[in-house]
Amino acid sequence: MKRKNSRFSTFNDGMLYVCKPESERTSFNAVKNPTHKTDIAKIEKLAFCEMSKREEDMDFAESQGRTLTTKVKTRLRENISKLNQILIDKTLYSIIKIDKDRAREEMYIYLEEVRELS
Repeated sequence: MKRKNSRFSTFNDGMLYVCKPESERTSFNAVKNPTHKTDIAKIEKLAFCEMSKREEDMDFAESQGRTLTTKVKTRLRENISKLNQILIDKTLYSIIKIDKDRAREEMYIYLEEVRELS
């Protein structure tokens, strides 16, 4: 039996968490960088598919003064912005760019590695 093509993509490379840093501050009121998984608040859990990094993607990141570490595709969510961070396994990433494809209900998230969390 021939399998029908679904209009939906499969996201089977893993799960990521959309996070925001807890507003913990030092004694002189500076924001603390998260070093543990408990230092961030998880907003949403999404399945993702890792995408290949094109030359134009890396050029865009470099023009922003950033380094493109990885690019992922996931379901479209409106509540995610560049101010959020992404946690995949123990690695924390900052968001360089979010490219939304409303017709396919997907979004591409361009990520730069920040640090490994303990």
